[in-house]
Amino acid sequence: MKSERLRRFVLLANLGGLLLLPGCKKESRPPSLGEALSVEQPGASVAQLVSQGSEIPTSATESFTTAHDDDRKVTIHVLRGAGRTADKLHSDGWWTVDGVTPGKAGEAKVMVTFELDAQGLLSVVARENERKLAVRKLEEAPAGKLAPSPLSEPDDDEDADADEAE
Repeated sequence: MKSERLRRFVLLANLGGLLLLPGCKKESRPPSLGEALSVEQPGASVAQLVSQGSEIPTSATESFTTAHDDDRKVTIHVLRGAGRTADKLHSDGWWTVDGVTPGKAGEAKVMVTFELDAQGLLSVVARENERKLAVRKLEEAPAGKLAPSPLSEPDDDEDADADEAE
Protein backbone atom coordinates (compact mmCIF):
# COMPACT_ATOMS: atom_id res chain seq x y z
CA MET A 1 0.00 0.00 0.00
CA LYS A 2 2.84 2.41 0.89
CA SER A 3 4.68 1.69 -2.35
CA GLU A 4 1.50 2.37 -4.37
CA ARG A 5 1.11 5.80 -2.71
CA LEU A 6 4.77 6.55 -3.39
CA ARG A 7 4.37 5.59 -7.06
CA ARG A 8 1.32 7.88 -7.36
CA PHE A 9 3.31 10.73 -5.83
CA VAL A 10 6.24 10.18 -8.19
CA LEU A 11 3.90 9.94 -11.18
CA LEU A 12 2.12 13.17 -10.22
CA ALA A 13 5.44 14.89 -9.54
CA ASN A 14 6.76 13.84 -12.97
CA LEU A 15 3.61 15.13 -14.68
CA GLY A 16 3.87 18.44 -12.79
CA GLY A 17 0.55 17.77 -11.13
CA LEU A 18 -0.66 18.78 -7.74
CA LEU A 19 -0.74 16.23 -4.96
CA LEU A 20 -3.72 16.46 -2.63
CA LEU A 21 -3.70 14.09 0.28
CA PRO A 22 -7.10 13.29 1.73
CA GLY A 23 -7.46 14.39 5.33
CA CYS A 24 -4.60 16.91 5.18
CA LYS A 25 -6.83 19.94 5.13
CA LYS A 26 -8.32 20.25 8.56
CA GLU A 27 -11.34 22.49 8.93
CA SER A 28 -10.98 24.49 12.10
CA ARG A 29 -13.08 27.14 13.74
CA PRO A 30 -11.58 29.93 15.78
CA PRO A 31 -12.04 29.48 19.52
CA SER A 32 -15.08 31.16 21.02
CA LEU A 33 -16.00 32.46 24.43
CA GLY A 34 -18.05 29.97 26.44
CA GLU A 35 -19.72 32.59 28.65
CA ALA A 36 -20.60 36.25 28.24
CA LEU A 37 -18.36 38.81 29.99
CA SER A 38 -20.08 41.65 31.88
CA VAL A 39 -19.46 44.33 34.50
CA GLU A 40 -21.68 45.11 37.46
CA GLN A 41 -23.43 48.47 37.63
CA PRO A 42 -25.03 50.14 40.65
CA GLY A 43 -28.26 48.42 41.62
CA ALA A 44 -26.81 44.99 40.75
CA SER A 45 -27.65 45.35 37.05
CA VAL A 46 -25.01 44.32 34.51
CA ALA A 47 -23.60 45.74 31.29
CA GLN A 48 -22.49 43.02 28.86
CA LEU A 49 -19.09 43.64 27.27
CA VAL A 50 -18.59 40.48 25.20
CA SER A 51 -21.37 38.08 24.28
CA GLN A 52 -21.24 34.31 24.60
CA GLY A 53 -19.90 32.64 21.47
CA SER A 54 -17.75 35.63 20.42
CA GLU A 55 -14.51 34.67 18.70
CA ILE A 56 -11.46 35.00 20.93
CA PRO A 57 -9.02 36.63 21.29
CA THR A 58 -11.14 39.78 21.56
CA SER A 59 -11.38 42.97 23.57
CA ALA A 60 -13.96 45.51 24.69
CA THR A 61 -13.46 49.04 25.99
CA GLU A 62 -15.82 50.79 28.40
CA SER A 63 -15.71 54.22 30.03
CA PHE A 64 -15.94 54.45 33.83
CA THR A 65 -16.04 57.34 36.27
CA THR A 66 -15.64 57.96 39.99
CA ALA A 67 -18.56 57.63 42.42
CA HIS A 68 -17.40 60.18 45.03
CA ASP A 69 -15.56 63.50 45.09
CA ASP A 70 -11.76 63.18 45.13
CA ASP A 71 -11.75 59.41 44.43
CA ARG A 72 -8.35 58.32 43.17
CA LYS A 73 -9.46 54.85 42.10
CA VAL A 74 -12.28 52.99 40.39
CA THR A 75 -13.27 49.46 41.38
CA ILE A 76 -14.85 47.19 38.76
CA HIS A 77 -16.66 43.89 39.33
CA VAL A 78 -16.28 41.57 36.32
CA LEU A 79 -18.85 38.79 35.86
CA ARG A 80 -19.32 35.79 33.56
CA GLY A 81 -22.51 34.15 32.37
CA ALA A 82 -25.85 35.18 30.93
CA GLY A 83 -28.34 37.29 32.83
CA ARG A 84 -29.43 40.84 33.60
CA THR A 85 -28.56 40.98 37.29
CA ALA A 86 -25.29 40.33 39.08
CA ASP A 87 -26.80 37.71 41.39
CA LYS A 88 -27.55 35.49 38.35
CA LEU A 89 -23.90 35.53 37.19
CA HIS A 90 -20.68 34.28 38.74
CA SER A 91 -17.87 36.60 39.71
CA ASP A 92 -14.71 36.62 37.61
CA GLY A 93 -13.16 39.00 40.11
CA TRP A 94 -12.81 42.59 41.25
CA TRP A 95 -10.32 44.92 39.57
CA THR A 96 -9.15 48.27 40.88
CA VAL A 97 -7.78 51.10 38.75
CA ASP A 98 -5.44 53.37 40.76
CA GLY A 99 -4.11 56.82 39.92
CA VAL A 100 -7.32 58.47 38.72
CA THR A 101 -7.08 62.26 38.74
CA PRO A 102 -9.07 63.48 41.77
CA GLY A 103 -12.03 65.77 41.17
CA LYS A 104 -15.78 65.93 41.51
CA ALA A 105 -17.72 62.68 41.31
CA GLY A 106 -18.36 61.75 37.69
CA GLU A 107 -15.76 64.11 36.19
CA ALA A 108 -13.00 61.57 35.62
CA LYS A 109 -13.18 59.57 32.40
CA VAL A 110 -11.30 56.29 32.69
CA MET A 111 -11.20 54.12 29.56
CA VAL A 112 -10.89 50.47 30.59
CA THR A 113 -10.06 47.77 28.04
CA PHE A 114 -10.94 44.16 28.86
CA GLU A 115 -8.83 41.76 26.79
CA LEU A 116 -9.59 38.06 26.45
CA ASP A 117 -6.82 35.86 25.07
CA ALA A 118 -7.32 32.69 23.00
CA GLN A 119 -7.83 30.66 26.21
CA GLY A 120 -10.46 33.10 27.54
CA LEU A 121 -8.13 34.55 30.20
CA LEU A 122 -8.87 38.16 31.10
CA SER A 123 -6.45 41.05 31.39
CA VAL A 124 -7.44 44.65 32.08
CA VAL A 125 -5.76 47.89 30.92
CA ALA A 126 -6.88 51.41 31.89
CA ARG A 127 -6.14 54.91 30.57
CA GLU A 128 -7.13 58.42 31.55
CA ASN A 129 -6.29 61.22 29.10
CA GLU A 130 -3.76 59.04 27.26
CA ARG A 131 -2.05 58.23 30.59
CA LYS A 132 -1.81 54.55 31.51
CA LEU A 133 -3.15 53.77 34.98
CA ALA A 134 -2.19 50.99 37.38
CA VAL A 135 -4.65 48.08 37.34
CA ARG A 136 -4.64 45.14 39.73
CA LYS A 137 -6.94 42.26 40.48
CA LEU A 138 -8.18 42.17 44.07
CA GLU A 139 -7.95 38.93 46.02
CA GLU A 140 -11.47 39.39 47.44
CA ALA A 141 -14.44 41.70 47.04
CA PRO A 142 -14.05 45.07 48.75
CA ALA A 143 -16.38 45.47 51.74
CA GLY A 144 -19.37 47.71 51.06
CA LYS A 145 -18.06 48.81 47.68
CA LEU A 146 -20.58 49.95 45.09
CA ALA A 147 -19.84 49.03 41.52
CA PRO A 148 -19.10 52.05 39.34
CA SER A 149 -21.37 52.80 36.44
CA PRO A 150 -20.13 53.05 32.90
CA LEU A 151 -20.34 56.62 31.61
CA SER A 152 -23.46 57.35 29.61
CA GLU A 153 -24.43 60.26 27.45
CA PRO A 154 -26.65 62.81 29.23
CA ASP A 155 -30.33 62.64 28.34
CA ASP A 156 -31.94 65.64 26.65
CA ASP A 157 -34.38 65.78 29.59
CA GLU A 158 -31.48 66.20 32.04
CA ASP A 159 -30.10 69.05 29.93
CA ALA A 160 -33.51 70.73 29.89
CA ASP A 161 -33.82 70.33 33.68
CA ALA A 162 -30.37 71.86 34.14
CA ASP A 163 -31.29 74.81 31.89
CA GLU A 164 -34.50 75.43 33.87
CA ALA A 165 -32.58 75.36 37.18
CA GLU A 166 -30.32 78.22 36.02
